[in-house]
Amino acid sequence: MRERPRACRRLPAALFALLFLGAGTGRASADLTVFAGRISTPAASATRGAALGISLQPVGIEFEYAGTPADRAAGSPARRTGLFNLILAAPRRGKGRFRIYGSVGGGLYRERLDTHARTGLAASAGGGVNVSLAEPLRVRLDYRVLALRGAVRQRRPRRAYVGLNVAF
Repeated sequence: MRERPRACRRLPAALFALLFLGAGTGRASADLTVFAGRISTPAASATRGAALGISLQPVGIEFEYAGTPADRAAGSPARRTGLFNLILAAPRRGKGRFRIYGSVGGGLYRERLDTHARTGLAASAGGGVNVSLAEPLRVRLDYRVLALRGAVRQRRPRRAYVGLNVAF
């Protein structure tokens, strides 16, 4: 049996330490985002989804689910992703309306084009900004780069979206 490299064995402990260090710096909150945007496939395609997050200020986690319909004319497969992300947000100064964040995560994807289907591992990295409207409503602007292991057509699609975010 192949042994994992030392750095891979330490990663879960480092993530938990980061979460606990962030837990004492602010209050806990949760939010729900519903989004729509574009993803680069062989042609730009519409994508939509939802994300549910828990934040321990400035560190948080979220689960997101997104789907993109197939575009047979462009040869783009239908794609669904389910990702867990670690979020690191910049501190909010005073009563500022903008909050910048970065994210990194992973999960699974499923591609389907005609009779061919593929399920594999996915990773994501990106960032964005939450803009407060009237509490608890915010607008979320986000950009992500996905890495799809064994993808049918495109291994590194890029996704940009706008979402409505509700804190609770």
